[in-house]
This record gives sequence, structure tokens and C-alpha cells, in this order.
Amino acid sequence: MTRLLLLALLIVAPLSHARTIANFEFPEVLPRTTDHPELKLNGGAIRTMYYLVDAYVGLMYVENPSDDPDYLISQDTHKRVVYHILVNRVSGRRIATAMYESMRLNLNEQEATALAERLEMLVAMFDRKMERGDVGYVEYIPGKGSKVVIKGEERGIIPGKDLFDALMKIWIGDQPVTQHFKEGILGLDHSDEQVTDVY
Repeated sequence: MTRLLLLALLIVAPLSHARTIANFEFPEVLPRTTDHPELKLNGGAIRTMYYLVDAYVGLMYVENPSDDPDYLISQDTHKRVVYHILVNRVSGRRIATAMYESMRLNLNEQEATALAERLEMLVAMFDRKMERGDVGYVEYIPGKGSKVVIKGEERGIIPGKDLFDALMKIWIGDQPVTQHFKEGILGLDHSDEQVTDVY
């Protein structure tokens, strides 16, 4: 009887998918909430720093997935970039500082000047100790700006789409952190991941 019941549950249970990266499973879809519409996983990749240390898994969730970086950046829709920590212990400020330095590579002098104060706000919001398995994310909310959430705590909202555009360019801009990482986020390189079925 138990075996029949299990079989029945498997038949009626909705089949979803998850991607496994660095032995962690990540959902393909973030369900719709009162805060955002349904968001789909565009891609994910492992960020290796200093050529040796796997620092975090980066994930990008969007309303309309694409492998075209210009399209993804230009869309004025809900988007989320996720940092899933892989190292045993790290300062969130250190990650934010590395983000800031990478961001400057994709900005001209005028853009950097316009964003300077808000970039300092972003670095300050990330100032939390983080350990393996902890998650931080920045979510763009159309008409409002970039909401920063660290370890489940909302740290604030920084106004302006241009800031989130600059964040996205770190990963998928003309000067990404690495080409391998960019291709993973765009869904063009799946070498860091595997797809698993989840009931």
C-alpha cells in the first residue's frame, strides 16, 4: 500500500528542476511573490578569485532569460544577482570591494562619478561576515532601485537603474570578471553545473 501511495504521489507531484553547482542545488524558478513576479534562472557559475579560491556561486534570475547581455541589461524588469558563498569565512565588504573594482572596468569616468556615492552605499550594505552557504543578493525593482539583502536581512534600496546595470556588467559586460563566468551566467557554458529533477 505504501509503495502504491508513493507511486501516486510521484505521478501527481509537479516536476521541477534545479541546477547543482559546487554541490549546492539552486532552483530554476523563483516563484511569484508580492515583491516580484516569477523569476527564471538565466545562468550560474563559480567565481574563482586569485586563480585559486572558489569564492562564490553567482546566479542571475530574470523575468525574460536570454544569452544576449545587451538585452538582459537594457530590460527594465525585475532581476536578481545572487552571491552564494563558498569560502569558509569572508567579509561581505571584501566581496563588495572586489565588485566595485570590477565595476570600474566597465564604466567611463562620467558614469563612475555619477555612481560614486551609491557605490559606497552598496559596499557599506554588504558589510557583514559571511560563511560557506550564506547568501547575499541584489534585486532590481523597476521604478525603485536595487534592494540589497544579506543573509536574509534587507539592508536597504539604492535608487537608479544605472547602478544595477553596472552590477550586471561586472558579470556580463565587455570586461567581465572572466569570460568563463560570463558564459555561465548567459547560459552558454554549463561546465560548472548539472541539472537535477526535483519532486
